[in-house]
Amino acid sequence: MGAGQDTGALTWNVALPARRGRQEAISCLKPTACVSLVQDDAEETFRVPISVGKELDRLKRQGSLAPRSRNELVFKLRELQERQACLRATFLLDRRDYSSKELTDKLRADGYWSDVTTACLVRLRDLGLVNDARYADVFVRSKLYAGWGMAKIERALTQRGVDVGELDGWPDAFIDPEDEGARAFELVARRRFGGRDPYAKAVRFLCARGFSAAVAHAAAARLRDEGLLPS
Repeated sequence: MGAGQDTGALTWNVALPARRGRQEAISCLKPTACVSLVQDDAEETFRVPISVGKELDRLKRQGSLAPRSRNELVFKLRELQERQACLRATFLLDRRDYSSKELTDKLRADGYWSDVTTACLVRLRDLGLVNDARYADVFVRSKLYAGWGMAKIERALTQRGVDVGELDGWPDAFIDPEDEGARAFELVARRRFGGRDPYAKAVRFLCARGFSAAVAHAAAARLRDEGLLPS
């Protein structure tokens, strides 16, 4: 799909992926539009998100975009990406909060250029639409409610690009160390651990939920002492 156009020494074309190709790419990086140009016998191609490719193709067909040089075309590609990236980001943020890394990964997977993505995130942070500290606060409290231990929460935040060491008051402002043991006990007290070595099963269960080995053993020992584990 797309059409070629001569503007003096510059020839350029927009090619959009076939629908079948889009469906086949669901499991990996999203398909992108291809912008190819020829100037002074030099060929060059650029990959851009499909939404940008569609807009570029529309402008071209209308005759409202006629760059005379490579630099003019690249400038327009970046300009269109900046606008579309912000629209895409706000669309995502309307549905839930994202960390900077999560949103960056989303935009990069769409095919937005690295510098465009960086500029978009800077703008969103300046506007207060993206705030990793706020994101972390909500994330931590929701996972505590779900029964996660501190270690699992830390790992999950790290995977989302949030350095817990930079959070004000971490971990005491979020997690009461004395409450960690009580939460661990409440969690295992609601479950049954049968079969061989139920004590070890209770410990493994808590460690998998992100509780430290010391907290897990203490909770399992209390469970055993209170007669809540099979002998």
